[in-house]
Amino acid sequence: MSRTTFPSILALLLIGAGLTSFAPAQQEQRLSQATMDSASAIGITLPATIPSDWRAIPTPKPAPPHASTMAPWPTIDWTEATPASQNVDKQKLIPAFRYASRHGSKAVLVIRNGYLIAEGYASGWNRYTEQTGYSIAKSFTSALYGMVIGDGTLSDESELVASYIPSWNDANHGVVEIKDLLSMHSGLHWDFFSDYVLMPASPNQNSFAVGQDMDTTPGATWVYNNMGVQVLSRTFQSATGMQPADYATTRLAGVIGMWNASWRTDQRGNTLTYQSVIANAREFAKFGYLFLRNGEWDGQQVVPQNWVSKSTQPSQSLNPFYGYLWWLNTGGLEMTDVPADAFYAAGLNERRIYVVPSKDLVVIRLGSGNSSWDDNAFLGQICAAAN
Repeated sequence: MSRTTFPSILALLLIGAGLTSFAPAQQEQRLSQATMDSASAIGITLPATIPSDWRAIPTPKPAPPHASTMAPWPTIDWTEATPASQNVDKQKLIPAFRYASRHGSKAVLVIRNGYLIAEGYASGWNRYTEQTGYSIAKSFTSALYGMVIGDGTLSDESELVASYIPSWNDANHGVVEIKDLLSMHSGLHWDFFSDYVLMPASPNQNSFAVGQDMDTTPGATWVYNNMGVQVLSRTFQSATGMQPADYATTRLAGVIGMWNASWRTDQRGNTLTYQSVIANAREFAKFGYLFLRNGEWDGQQVVPQNWVSKSTQPSQSLNPFYGYLWWLNTGGLEMTDVPADAFYAAGLNERRIYVVPSKDLVVIRLGSGNSSWDDNAFLGQICAAAN
């Protein structure tokens, strides 16, 4: 599908009204090359420029779900329904599934109003096939931080990391707040070899990440930094006395029915907060559904509602398409055929958990990497099918 930029839409409207000569110059914000390259590494194509007033672009406000139209909670498993019963055009879904199949997908699920309305698997895959979500784990990490802030273990995300990691109590590291790590603008050192080779090969990835120097002050640059997110593993353990994976098993996965899911650790048993929650497509969909329902699950507020809202909004202005470890469709500017309130967990090789609140949709894509994958081309067709 073609990508139409905001300025070109404005120009068309002005031409139609015969007012182009009076149109003010559109002010633009240019994303850094490092930001765009970071996104490209996990198959996300960000626009090079966006309107400088992107915060003013309207975002859909979904109506709260009605109990009479919601499916039973899928703790045990999803209730299945036909697309038509949930006001989805089955014929319009077919091109999206074909696109997914041609671009390396192995599992695709569509959830509407809490009902599983479409599901497809490649040869050799089925509903029980598990796959690592890679950086999808970052969004799980974000949820855990919301939970421990909600229960008072942490006061809020503005707490200093050095309060939990004494070695960071110096002039450079000592100003870093937890939210800086959640937002990817901490200023912690980054280089490709350290982030993607040396740290994953380290037997103690917590120590490797914590031992990095600072490149800049917090807020100066946006860098997709796995090492920064791994620091959150040490911080969480120091604050709670628990490994993030253990906390997630009992208080998150066990509540929403992700009983078969697991989370990788390093050789010292440290949870890899930057990568590798392993689950099947139906289980990953439950995590997306938890956020679609504002952190509630069958009457229990698992993740605080205000954290769901906060973590799925732009956390800084350097990359408006990023919240607290969630990717965003801010202003509808990344996926132009998808509502602006969409957000998603994204991992290497185009592993995705998409959530579109205004369409009451959760969509899962697992499979192999594909260099020509386009989130808009896939998800846009599904959104178009949902009336």
